[in-house]
Amino acid sequence: MLYQDRMMVIPNNEEFSVPQLKDLLRHLGKVLGRKLSLAEWQGLCARLFV
Repeated sequence: MLYQDRMMVIPNNEEFSVPQLKDLLRHLGKVLGRKLSLAEWQGLCARLFV
């Protein structure tokens, strides 16, 4: 996944454990400089995990 000049590798897991999901959300928040809203997360999931 690319955001501006940053790239983040998203694992190709069909199921994430709760700790993995929390870590992913925490890392995305650091890259963005803010927390993701539920609507943003759902939009990302809809595009990435179809």
